[in-house]
Amino acid sequence: MIVSNSTPLINFAAINRLDILEQLFDTVVIPPAVTYEVLEGSHRYPSMTAIREASCIAKHDIGNMMLRDALLLELDPGEAEAITLALEQKADLLLLDEMAGRTIAESYDLAFTGSIGCLIKAKQSGIIPAVKPLMDAMRDQARFWLNPRLYARILQEQGE
Repeated sequence: MIVSNSTPLINFAAINRLDILEQLFDTVVIPPAVTYEVLEGSHRYPSMTAIREASCIAKHDIGNMMLRDALLLELDPGEAEAITLALEQKADLLLLDEMAGRTIAESYDLAFTGSIGCLIKAKQSGIIPAVKPLMDAMRDQARFWLNPRLYARILQEQGE
């Protein structure tokens, strides 16, 4: 099972490439708080409606409210519920971009990647020919911030 926070979904929807996630993972599961964040995001980005309509995205409730509440002390609701759901369902992979969420996911030994990791995997799988145009699109259209040194390193590692 693949669980996602809202940011990777928003990034891919903003550039009209949710198909990449579908080709990589078939189904991406999201908790209620992520569903809510995506619905709120549809007011800022019209492409967010694609998330609600995507056949590859499935909604799943969480059960461990105590864990979620503890995580809410350090994380936003989407991250807290995504991590809770990933732990409850023993997810194969958690998609999230924010550093605070990644730090906590790592403390629980959860496997995770983010939007850029998905782009790299998509290139390695032959789904896309290059990561640069899509990283640039995420930056420009989704306002996704990426450290310039990391950006340069990714391009070098990917031979672009």
